Order: sequence, then C-alpha cells, then structure tokens
Amino acid sequence: MMGTEAAVDRIRAWGEARDWRGYDPYDALSSPLAPLLTLGTDIGRRVLTQAVKSAPVNLRPALGIRPEWNAKAVALVASAYARLSVAREDDDARRRATLLLEQLIDGSTATIGLGWGYPFDVQTRFFGYRRGTPNAITTSFAAHALLDAHELIGTSAAWLDGALRACFFLRRSLLFEDGERSYFRYVPDERELVHNANVLACSVLARTTSFVGRSDLDQIARRALTSSLRAQSPDGSWPYSESRGWVDNFHTGYVLESLAACERLEPSIRSQVEHGFDFWERTLFLPDGTPKYYADKVFPVDAHNFAQAIETWLAAASWRPRAVELAERCARALVGQMLTRDGHVAFQRRRLWANTVPFVRWTTAPAFRALARLELETQRRGV
Repeated sequence: MMGTEAAVDRIRAWGEARDWRGYDPYDALSSPLAPLLTLGTDIGRRVLTQAVKSAPVNLRPALGIRPEWNAKAVALVASAYARLSVAREDDDARRRATLLLEQLIDGSTATIGLGWGYPFDVQTRFFGYRRGTPNAITTSFAAHALLDAHELIGTSAAWLDGALRACFFLRRSLLFEDGERSYFRYVPDERELVHNANVLACSVLARTTSFVGRSDLDQIARRALTSSLRAQSPDGSWPYSESRGWVDNFHTGYVLESLAACERLEPSIRSQVEHGFDFWERTLFLPDGTPKYYADKVFPVDAHNFAQAIETWLAAASWRPRAVELAERCARALVGQMLTRDGHVAFQRRRLWANTVPFVRWTTAPAFRALARLELETQRRGV
C-alpha cells in the first residue's frame, strides 16, 4: 500500500496542477441556471443543492459551474504546506504557504477584522446565506492556517496579526451574548448555537492569545466555551446544535480537537474531553479505522471523516497513548480507500457505488493537510 509521504506527493501534484481550484459538494447555487431551476424558492435551492451533491456523475460542467478557489480550501492547503516546510525542510512548500496566506488575507470578506466565507450561496434545511458571507467555520480554519504559519514558518508578523484580526471579527460579528450565556454563531444573523462552530471559534481565540496574551479574549473564549461544555450528553457525545440532536463523526472531531486546544483556558475540561474521545473512538469507527458517518450508520463512507479523524487523533498525541497509532491506521484507510490514481481524494463510498467527483475543500485539501500533519508528527518523533 502507498505510504503517507507518497500519498502527500500525489495529492500535492494534483492540486498544484489545478492551482488548488475545484468544485464543492454544495456549490450548485453557483450555476447561472439556479434561479430558473429553483424557481427562486428556499425548497428549490435545497433540492438543487442536494441533487447536484448526491449525483453519481458530475453535473457541474453541464450547469455552468466552474472550479473556484475556496477560502477554507486555501487555508487547509496553506497549513499543509507550512507543515511540510518543516517536516521536509521544503523551501518550495514554505514559499507556497506564504503566497496562499497572502491571497487569503487579501480575499477576506469581513468589514471589521478578518473573516471568510464560501464562494457560493448556501441553502440548508435550516437557514441560507449569500456567497461571501463570513462564517465561523471558514474563519476559524483560516485563522488556524495563519497561526500554523506563525508557529512553523515565523517569517512575517502578518500571520499573527491576521489571526488577531480574525479574533476581532469573531468577537464583533459572531459573538452572541444575552446576559446568561454567550457563544459564537455560525453566521452573523443565525441565533442557533452550533457547537462545532462555537468551539472552533473558541480555539482560535485560545491559540491566538497563547502568543499575544490578550486576557480579554481569553475571558470571552472561556464564557463561550462553557455554553458548549454544558451540552455534552451523558454518553460523552455532543449534539450538532441546540435543536438538532444528531451526532456525526467529523463534527465530533471538530469539537474534540478544538476543546483540546482550549485546555489552557480551562484545565478542568480534560475529563470531559477524555469522555468525548472515549465515545468517539468506541462508537464512530469500524475495527480497521474506517470512520462511520453516524453512530448507527456506516454509509456514506466520507473522505472528510477520515481527514478530520487524523487531525483529531494528533491533537491528543501528547496525552492519549494510542493517538498517533490510531491516526496512522486512519491514514492507511484513507489512502487505501479514497485516494484516486490521479491524485484527488474521492468524495464518498456507498454500498453499491462511489462518488469520485474531485472536491477540493471537502476531500482533497483536508486530506493533504491531515497527512502533512501526520508526516510532521512522525518526523518529530523520529519514527
């Protein structure tokens, strides 16, 4: 089976040949035909989005949808390059990380601070928002890419300054407070407490302030963190949000990785994080390391779950004894099951067929970033 380094090289060659532009599972509303096909209705936008996402063949060219840069994908790839620049002493990776981060900062869509969104309209069953609307998920991954560069490359004050400006955006535009509690919203006008979005934003503040020492931001993150810590279920899981009770693999991974990054703010959370890891490991994986989508449902086998699982295990490497071993097992499963011959990472496997449409934000960039982190961790351990 192909090793991690060879897989990273294959993915890197595929992405660089396309300048890391690509399609997205949720980009159907970018089609110039979307207003006609959806009749301008929310339900029509949902149906079109899901139909294009789930189709076993790529409908996008026929719909006039073009591969685009996506801020989250750019951030993930920049993080991967920053990691490879250290793991391999790779000057080209360092140069590419720098260029992508400059592009990321220049492309911010926030009016205050730095914030990032998706290059397509989004319509879910719960809410919708316009292309470019900054959201907590994209902004958090972009800020972490800047912090990765600050920590691993460290050649420009702009990286830490950019992460701090992202904190200002999160505080000014996404922080909700009602006197009794506070949390970071997914998008500015949405009031639902989505736990992975909240704790991701908290992790940005926690990690940034570990470098700049802003006690005011620490306090904000600590209060917002409490809102999600209280929502942990007795079995150790976290529901997706206050009103949506499903538990899936990669959102759980986001929560656990982010909480691990927040332990400096609240050391007492370790027991809750451990309880969450125990649930995640016990319930959301097959014996060979393949991530299940839900606790009671294996399919679809989704590449995003593999990539986030590797990241989440490695976030616990310093205190969970088998974490690196489990990350390596998941990486082998990712490479063996999802990496295509041409170098992109397939989207999903179902019982009878596979969707191999090349998505950058959802599959290929997260896998590139996760495998680069595993390579860096392995190199540091001298394995």
